[in-house]
This record gives sequence, C-alpha cells and structure tokens, in this order.
Amino acid sequence: MRKEGVRYSEATLFRKLRLIDLEMHGRKFLYNRDVWWETLLKQLDLSNLKGPWIHETTLRYWKTYARASPLFNDTMSTILRLKNAGFRLGMVSDSDGTLGMKMKRIRRQPFLKSLEAIVVAGEDTPNVKPSRRPFTLVAERLGLRPWNCVYIGDNPHTDIEGAKGVGMMMILVKRRGPKGGHPDHLARSLSDAAKLLMRN
Repeated sequence: MRKEGVRYSEATLFRKLRLIDLEMHGRKFLYNRDVWWETLLKQLDLSNLKGPWIHETTLRYWKTYARASPLFNDTMSTILRLKNAGFRLGMVSDSDGTLGMKMKRIRRQPFLKSLEAIVVAGEDTPNVKPSRRPFTLVAERLGLRPWNCVYIGDNPHTDIEGAKGVGMMMILVKRRGPKGGHPDHLARSLSDAAKLLMRN
C-alpha cells in the first residue's frame, strides 16, 4: 500500500483483521480469507486495490498458518491409542473457504492414515458446522449410525449443536477459548477425552 501513498501501522491492520475474524466466525461462519482482505480494503477505503493478489495473499496466509500451527503434543499418541483399542476414526473439519485447501492441509498430517473417513464441511456438504449434515455424512462414511458415534471437538459454537443434533455423544475438549453449550462430557485434552472413552 505504500506504492499507493497509503500507510497503516501493523497494529491497526491486525486490530481490524481481528474484528473481521470475530464477525465472520462468530456470526456468519464465513471462512473465506479472500473476503477478509476485501473487507479490510473496503474499511480502509482502498477497494480499488482489488486484484489477483488477494487470492495469492490467502494462499500465503494458509501456508504460513500451517507452519505455525503444530499438532498438540498428545494428538498422535491419542489417535494411535484409540485406533489400537478398536475405535474407528473419522474427522469433520470446516472448509477454509478456499476450495481444496483444508483437504490439502489434512493430507500432510501424520494422522491421515489412521482416519477411515474425512468430511470437509462446506465442501463435501452445502454448509459448514453446526449444520447437521457433516456429522451424518461422516457416520455414513464410517458405516455407523450417528448415535453409535462419539464426537470430540473443541469449539462449543459449532461442534456441540451439530454433533448432539444428530444423536452423537459429544466430548468438548476445553483447553481455552470460547465457552458455552452443553456437551455430554468435558475434557482438558485429547488424552483426557480418550480416557473417558476407555471407561465407557
């Protein structure tokens, strides 16, 4: 933006992006980062700067995000523990808003080979969570009834309503972040969630 004679501090840009993020995730469940940048430009009265670079920025964003977001320490050990105990594992994750990007990221994860079914809500289904369809679809792909499934999630705004709405038991991993909802069980970590399953 310097080439256009416009300067904004990083703090100002990050503050505005944070507010845009809260609006899109909190109320609209709109994950397309292209819309982030377009909304930011509109707020800064710079809509004339739209162009192919917006989507290129989104691709760079997700590449940086993937590098800066390692798995939780207990992820692999918990997945392997459940797999070895005979649990059939699937995954429901919301689309990143950029077609194919979420699946591309999932395919790079070490837990991929342990999953029997993956649903990218908003791409494999018309709507993202908490729509019920992603949850029924993952059960179908596992060859199970929803009420014979347990869903482990960490977002009370999207995971509880969707999972419980189709009859799944719901374990909320509450590390930090948003509160609310009424899960069947609370866990402090994935490993704690596994302990709950092993006891049942």
